[in-house]
Amino acid sequence: MSKLNILVFSDCYIYGGSEKLMAFLLKNEVLNKNFNFLYSYRKHKGYELGLKNEELLGRVGSYPLILLSNETLFHHINNVLIPSVLKKIVKVPFFLFEKIGFYFIWNLLVLIFMLLKTKPDLIHINNGGYPAAKSCNILVVANYLTIQRKIIYQVNNQARNCKGYFERLYDKFIHNSVACFINASNKAKEQLVEKRNFNPNKILVVSNCVPLPEVKVNREQIIRELNLPSDCFLIVQVAFLSERKGQRYLINALSDLYKKQLVSKKKLFCVFVGNGEDDAFLIKSIDELGLNSNIFLLGYRNNSEDFISASDLFVLPSIRDEDMPLVLLSALGYGKPIISTNFAGISQVIQTNVNGVLIENNLSTFRDDLANEIFRLYNDEELRLQLGVNAKKSYTNYSPKSYGLKLKSIYEQVYAS
Repeated sequence: MSKLNILVFSDCYIYGGSEKLMAFLLKNEVLNKNFNFLYSYRKHKGYELGLKNEELLGRVGSYPLILLSNETLFHHINNVLIPSVLKKIVKVPFFLFEKIGFYFIWNLLVLIFMLLKTKPDLIHINNGGYPAAKSCNILVVANYLTIQRKIIYQVNNQARNCKGYFERLYDKFIHNSVACFINASNKAKEQLVEKRNFNPNKILVVSNCVPLPEVKVNREQIIRELNLPSDCFLIVQVAFLSERKGQRYLINALSDLYKKQLVSKKKLFCVFVGNGEDDAFLIKSIDELGLNSNIFLLGYRNNSEDFISASDLFVLPSIRDEDMPLVLLSALGYGKPIISTNFAGISQVIQTNVNGVLIENNLSTFRDDLANEIFRLYNDEELRLQLGVNAKKSYTNYSPKSYGLKLKSIYEQVYAS
């Protein structure tokens, strides 16, 4: 029996965790033994840089598409250092193009031609949220108008509230045209049911996975690169630099600890790996607090796992728009003590004082709670070691093999139904 051809479609204005998950899927040994994968995505520079780093750019069966979207454009505009009023003025014509339906018609035609060319047996749509990337839902329409293959629709974040009558109608069409939905956590499933009125029986929960690459640059080399003392205590966060990822809260929490002299500036250091829209804001904050010698923004690194492996403590203080972050799973796999936030799929992965520590997602106390937990773990090596041991044990639930077997079963069941 010949292998099924499965089309994976993904669209995002950045190459983040949701996109990396699809890269892991395309390279998954279990899945590649049983299926042929076609891969289609919205072509833009940032996305293809991510694919290049994953050694997937130009792979056989890839279909980069010129799709119109304001997300990437507005993301770049937001990063330009001009007054916010000017940013809004620049966005107006593009906003109008989208509102009159020009983007929808163009994207629909592009996706129709892609489906007619590829003729897959199954379609796997990967969306960073819901409704999120509009092209994902347009692909459902394109499939309905043409080849009418069964669709598996993966939603990698919390669903947003439905707005208005026409959006509810569109949701109903999407829901009825999709064979099943996939969420990484029970919380994300609940949100899809509550906010979009989707049938819970149609939503499957499949935990994310992350492979653990061999360390290329060890702790000693990283410490030397940053010119830090060999016995330093190193906090690491790997994430898109954005308000929702909580970097500003971590910086302020560390500032409080230094000011109160609860930790030594000669001992404790923090590294942020990643780039994003908050880059200039965070640089300014660090400078104003006088922490340039203790907190480092390293930008994007294609060996971010090395920094997780080198850390004494991994901190991910996200405050919204999160589900089951891949970097959190990497930290588990490398056996690191973790501090993160008690919401979304994070609370499904981390149990406080078992394999990590969770702080409540309450912004009025968030900064103080974060500082207190950092201080506690900084001073308790035995607890850090125990959390790390349990974290490593937890990782087996999020291995590529486990993920591959679950998806294999879903593909086979959906195709046969």
